[in-house]
Amino acid sequence: MATNEIKLGINLRQNKNSKNAGYGKYYPEVDTQTTLTLRGFAKHMSDHGSIYGLDLIEGVLKKITQCLPELISQGVPVRLDPLGTFLPTCDVDKPLLNIPVMEGADPNNVVKGVHIRFLPYGVENDNITSRRFKEEYCSLEFRNIIDTQEVTVYRARLPPRSSPRTAAT
Repeated sequence: MATNEIKLGINLRQNKNSKNAGYGKYYPEVDTQTTLTLRGFAKHMSDHGSIYGLDLIEGVLKKITQCLPELISQGVPVRLDPLGTFLPTCDVDKPLLNIPVMEGADPNNVVKGVHIRFLPYGVENDNITSRRFKEEYCSLEFRNIIDTQEVTVYRARLPPRSSPRTAAT
């Protein structure tokens, strides 16, 4: 049973993509609010009867934002129980098909980007994943029907992107 007194708003958006199988159907989406800053989050935490003051909480959170990317960039996943695990993943255009291709390849040309992925913790008593999170923490209410205008996208042929090393300065 959800214990949250403030309702999580759910908006409905109609699919207006006539080439999609879900055309004309309404899909729920979370009615998101203004993003909370690190200071705002620290204040929220300190206002919850914490024995720690705003300055200490904010300092710890700032340290986390410095150390987390450092560890992730070294391939070290970070698990913050019971919140979840942050870990690095690769973003690639296409995989390497065989070892001979890999031996001559530069990883900087193969890996397009590195993402920080978050996996919610899933142990029985502290499970904050998907359905359990909804049941334990969320009270839902419908709020708005969002009107989306159909947009036609014309694909223009763009010139190839230049590398930062070869771009004119």
